[in-house]
Amino acid sequence: MIEPTPSSMTIAVLDSGINADRLPPGTVVLPGLNLSGEGGEEDTVDRSGHGTAIAATIVGIAPAARILPVKLMDRRGALRDKSRIEDAFAWILANAEQFGIGTVCAAFADSSHRVSDEALRGTNPQRYIAALRASGILTVTAAGNWYPEHRGRSPHGMAWPAIIRETVSVGALAETEEGAGLARASQRLHASLNTGCSTAFFALPGEPGMTSGAAAVVAGCFAALRQAYPQEAGERLLERLRAGCRELVDENGLAWPVIDPGALALG
Repeated sequence: MIEPTPSSMTIAVLDSGINADRLPPGTVVLPGLNLSGEGGEEDTVDRSGHGTAIAATIVGIAPAARILPVKLMDRRGALRDKSRIEDAFAWILANAEQFGIGTVCAAFADSSHRVSDEALRGTNPQRYIAALRASGILTVTAAGNWYPEHRGRSPHGMAWPAIIRETVSVGALAETEEGAGLARASQRLHASLNTGCSTAFFALPGEPGMTSGAAAVVAGCFAALRQAYPQEAGERLLERLRAGCRELVDENGLAWPVIDPGALALG
């Protein structure tokens, strides 16, 4: 059995697997679970590269974080069976204490553009994510990269699972000549719509880019905060991250919370 760490420094990465040899020396990658439908149950090798890039961004911010791969995507980066996401969250909930899981990084999204999660209340993924949050474990998600395709219908919206209000949803920034702004492709949902759902943070993405890379940055920030404040979890760490945000005001006068990992208050 893997002994849990007091500070719960394990990040469960729901993605395409992890290649430990492509991470910085000393990174601890725990034996995980393969739910991709490709290979054996213990085959968490990353054949598409997406999950490894996510993990590299996380440990670039929080080198002491332990990575637990939960492989969902196959060698093409495709999800063969959406129900496996439900299985993954159920497994994480059941094994969180054993592995010392402090944060879940689910940096993937479908192509939807929702303003509310009302239709998703009571679904198993929502219930599992809510249960994790109630136990102090935050699930970081990617807001989605389909904004140009949807903005004509609605300037606000996020993909699934980021639209689930119990997740910590993350949009992407992009550098421009005028400075950082909201990335053109990044979906976004402002709190002023009062739907109970909104994009929690924006960040300049690490690898693999866009909202997946931005979600990885925020997951790394939570891991770093968890190390600095080992007796705190969940909502308290979320408050700390919010307290360190700056506001970015867009062309419509809407203010969005922006994370700068270099400005984290780490004790």
